[in-house]
Amino acid sequence: MLGIAAVVAALLFTLVFRMGGESKALLFAGVETREMAEISQRLEAADIPYEIREDGGSIYVARSEVFNARMMLSADGLPSRGSIGYEIFDEPDALGQTQFQQNINRLRALEGELSRTIGSLDGVASARVHLVLPERQLFSRDADQPTASIVIQLRRDELTTGQVRAIRNLVASATPGLSANRVTIVDETGRLLAAAQSGEEGAADGIDARQVSTEDRIRRTVTDIVEGIVGQGNARVQISAEMDFNRVSSTTQTFDPEGRVVRSTQTSEETGRSGETSRGTTAGANVPDANASASQNGPQNENNQSSETVNYEISNTTRTEISEGGRIRRLSVAVAVNGTTTPGADGAAPTYAPRTEEEMQRLTALVRSAVGFNQERGDIVEVVNTQFASLAPSGAAAAEPGMFDFLGGLDVTRIIEIVAALIASLAFLFFVLSPLVSGLLRGGANAAAAGAGAVPALAGPSSGGGSGAAAALPAPDDGIDIAQINGRVRASSVKKVAEVVEQHPDESVQIIRGWLNNA
Repeated sequence: MLGIAAVVAALLFTLVFRMGGESKALLFAGVETREMAEISQRLEAADIPYEIREDGGSIYVARSEVFNARMMLSADGLPSRGSIGYEIFDEPDALGQTQFQQNINRLRALEGELSRTIGSLDGVASARVHLVLPERQLFSRDADQPTASIVIQLRRDELTTGQVRAIRNLVASATPGLSANRVTIVDETGRLLAAAQSGEEGAADGIDARQVSTEDRIRRTVTDIVEGIVGQGNARVQISAEMDFNRVSSTTQTFDPEGRVVRSTQTSEETGRSGETSRGTTAGANVPDANASASQNGPQNENNQSSETVNYEISNTTRTEISEGGRIRRLSVAVAVNGTTTPGADGAAPTYAPRTEEEMQRLTALVRSAVGFNQERGDIVEVVNTQFASLAPSGAAAAEPGMFDFLGGLDVTRIIEIVAALIASLAFLFFVLSPLVSGLLRGGANAAAAGAGAVPALAGPSSGGGSGAAAALPAPDDGIDIAQINGRVRASSVKKVAEVVEQHPDESVQIIRGWLNNA
């Protein structure tokens, strides 16, 4: 009895101690086998207990050691997620490498850095990047364009269109000569998220993305302003925008005759004299270089002429206008607004009431102002009051605090495990161990009483007549131990069965086999 009690107490103590100990927390998940071996060696060297679970891909340590272990492993560059970055150039033996080896290492480093960057994004568990950077051959006029292929492992079902476009632009910006429309992205299931496209296909994809982005922006604006008045979840907004993506370039040249400006002025004057003259014939006149003055006879004329030229510059305006695509040609806005709901008294059903006409007019005016309503281009804005199918009471009370909110930041799961272990231990003590000990004590006391002859034994079936049975029965004044009598009866039955089995062993074996087969 004491040995059984000691073993049970030791088992209970061990169970409670292990369940009440410090719980394990995830250190790293999805680690490759090679890096898992390196991480386990570093943890063993640092004397940090660890457990490897989930097919060897996840490693757990004590919750209090998670931060220290991550800091220690990060100093050693673990885990590297299976990719090698620019640390490949930290090797001291790079002096003897050939040009080909250096180019390969550069490509590996670029792919590794891009894989790490993409893997750090929200919703992406890991990524592998494959770059094709063709080299331009000597005397080659044309060169092949670089391409990229990306395989990503998602943490959730799928990525949004904006996130896929962001990954493509990220890789294209970090790779020399690579354009975003030459990047292919697939997930771990082989589903194509983005395919490499030509120029026209890429332009069409960009047009659809811009239209969706414009509609989402207008929808968020209208939803924010309407739900701020009618309450969260009481408005549904749909936007349909017809957009013009034509790129138009126009040049206009205008001359203003009233805007004259004097550019230059030119003035010229000319004076002339003409008349009849006569000279007398003398000897001096015939001598060269003679200074003899000739007599002038007859009339003389003087001519004066002046001219002025003024050049004017006429005002000239040249205007070049380039209209980029993406203008809204026509806008349609549909807004459904839920009515007001009044909670019923004493558990009665809530009462629904539509909104007033004045309130709906104010909402319509606000929506038109928010979307930039233009009647000339044919915009349509409809704000309708209707009762929603999934009606939630507007005056619903706030959620009541949970039964474990008072614990604050404590680990409720661990507390529940410890309490459950204690309850199981107490149940085992009261319903298993205590009856067992009581039965052993009672059996020992009965055996001692039987050995002392306190109660005479009952006569067996072959002990004689009724006088012998009457003599074997206890006196009326003595107490009768029912438990001892039942024990004697059972012992007699067991003895008879044993005798039958000894006398007929083959038949007994067949009977027992039949019982086992039926069981």
